[in-house]
Amino acid sequence: MTAARSLAFTAAALAALSGCRGGGGGGPKVTLRFHPPAGAAYHYALEQQNSMKFENGPMGAMPEQSVTMRMYFTQLVAGPAQGGTAVTVTFDSTAVESPGMGAGMMQPALDRMHVLSAAFTGVASSAPPMTALMGKNLKALTFPLPEGPVGVGDSWTSETDLPLGEQVSASTPIKTKTKLTVKDIQVAGADTSVLLVIETTFPGAPIKLSQQGQQVTMKLSGGLTGEQLYSLSRSAQMRATMGGTMRINVKGGQGGQGEMTMAMTQQTSLKLTGDK
Repeated sequence: MTAARSLAFTAAALAALSGCRGGGGGGPKVTLRFHPPAGAAYHYALEQQNSMKFENGPMGAMPEQSVTMRMYFTQLVAGPAQGGTAVTVTFDSTAVESPGMGAGMMQPALDRMHVLSAAFTGVASSAPPMTALMGKNLKALTFPLPEGPVGVGDSWTSETDLPLGEQVSASTPIKTKTKLTVKDIQVAGADTSVLLVIETTFPGAPIKLSQQGQQVTMKLSGGLTGEQLYSLSRSAQMRATMGGTMRINVKGGQGGQGEMTMAMTQQTSLKLTGDK
């Protein structure tokens, strides 16, 4: 995949410690840049637990649905490329489990997984749905890097389009806002690590939809929080956790009287298991 300078998926690799003070908490600052060494290989384990529950409406009596996805993948850095750095992601093994899913039911789709692009444009609508889902799971851990040096307490924000907007044919893009804050900078010998706190919030404004000829209004609330730890000497993300709940409230439909609320809870963890 081609990763621009702002891509923070694998790590903020080239850091310059300076004596600058000010910003959030003062003290040393680091300049974050995506610049992994060519030929480096990083092995990761990702686990994501998803659950969905209808809290009211016509499907309120349905039991909670849950799915657990585990992915083991390798990221190989090829080197500089047009517009950024060429990186290939290969899925070494994948598994999906759900109480309502028979053993091996998803294996035919999982067997076809191999490579994604940085923008994940390679997982077009013609690709298996599970391919697109895996790409989106990885992209959800990608955030832009700040332009200048940052220290403990400094923060920056970014906006990301939710895939949900395309799925429900929203009249306007549905954007999430993410705030990243430097929590800690640690120097241990030749290694420097940066710990980031991540807070993602969903838009609260009403969103107009047209579903099966009916005009409905959808509102999203809630958010995700977590942390990411980067080892700058390795030029790699060491671990990450994200979790929280998004509530989707829909009003309208037949006669404008229908209302439904569902809660979607997600817990994601990523860990570097080896590198060379």
